[in-house]
Amino acid sequence: MNRKKSLKQAFINKYGEDLKFSDEDMQLVLNKVHNKKVEQPKGKFSMGPVLMLILTPLIMMILILSSEHLLMTDSKDASKEAEPAAESDRRLFGDAGIQNIIKKDLFTGINQTVEKNGVAFTIHEIMYDGTRLALVYSMDKEESNQKGSTHPEFPFFKLSIDGKPFIDYSESTSYAGEKNKLLQEFHTYTDIPDQFQLSIDILRLGEIEGPWSFEFSLEKIKEKYYASPSKSIAKGDTSLTLNEMSFSASSTNLNIDMTEPNEKQRIRAGTYIFEIRDNKGNSIAHMTSGATGGGDRDGKFVENFNEYFEPVDKLPKSITIIPYLEKRGEMDYITMPLNQELPIYLEQDQFGGIEIKEVEQKQGEIWIYYEGKGVSESFRSWVDLKEKGSNTPIERINNYEKTAEGYISKFKTSLPLESLIVSTAKRNITKLEGLELEVEIDI
Repeated sequence: MNRKKSLKQAFINKYGEDLKFSDEDMQLVLNKVHNKKVEQPKGKFSMGPVLMLILTPLIMMILILSSEHLLMTDSKDASKEAEPAAESDRRLFGDAGIQNIIKKDLFTGINQTVEKNGVAFTIHEIMYDGTRLALVYSMDKEESNQKGSTHPEFPFFKLSIDGKPFIDYSESTSYAGEKNKLLQEFHTYTDIPDQFQLSIDILRLGEIEGPWSFEFSLEKIKEKYYASPSKSIAKGDTSLTLNEMSFSASSTNLNIDMTEPNEKQRIRAGTYIFEIRDNKGNSIAHMTSGATGGGDRDGKFVENFNEYFEPVDKLPKSITIIPYLEKRGEMDYITMPLNQELPIYLEQDQFGGIEIKEVEQKQGEIWIYYEGKGVSESFRSWVDLKEKGSNTPIERINNYEKTAEGYISKFKTSLPLESLIVSTAKRNITKLEGLELEVEIDI
């Protein structure tokens, strides 16, 4: 596979070979991650550094672009131990794609621990399937290093593939279903060999300097299908191009360009989102997005999207990409009492919403069973639960669990149903008529 987009080269083209990414730059990233807005660089086309933060009760996403000039270290402190095979019925975490990896026992056990400066990092398991590299890790700090901060601290990672620095990715961090464990995802933009030696340097944790260095061999989980069709459709002065598509164990991954006049981009006041339907008209649900980037190319603004949809059990004969424009603005929510006749429909926008089909009350827990309706995108898989009169979300047991029938969200509460309200986010989206792109899949 030869992925065309290279964040590293585009970054170098714009900012030069001698760019330094200092500790002060890292701190600036931390100071800014509260803002979800993605700034688009002007001028020469570049993927550029992109910041995006999504905060929910149990998930924090941090997107940063690492630098090739960060400190390199060896891995002599890493100790290797064999790990028994993962249990397919273990607690699920992550999005629907990561849950698929867990259910099919596709994580590779690592169990390496490195301790330095009173902090012990352990990498428990890892996987790479052609679209993203994901690892589960934990960190244990001595009491002398506990600052008493209520804000989570996340480490800075530096990767090397077969001894060469690798920076063509964006990152996200979320909880991994077990105490003190975190899921680190690297959404890749260029290909990694099918078999490779992976070096991971954790450079710092807050004010504590590393590095904590790991090294091990890894083999790619074979993709079901990959193609680079470079197929486009245009209407007026706007066009959509599918650069690459990949069907892997953890996702259906699309690399898409949206091209429009520079002036139109400046006044657009919104961002593009995408729906995918197979040849039978079934929607493939959206999960998450890698970092976006854009810039001027031949007098037009080209914005690149790295989009992750749920994995498929069977390859479709074709897919159709349907773009929408999401208007930016204050986040608004729709709320309803949980204690009412089912099903409960939460209309998020004119194209669909969430339908709650069943509510199960257990000892100290409430499970909500639901599915997304209409245009399928990531907000169709998220519901929240609160006590009436309170703005504090009730603690979740899981992010959500993907099933054949839909999703399950589990909450820790003994409150009666009549005391609870369920909510989800509203969206303001508009379909871009005439820009539906159908792409055949040659099996």
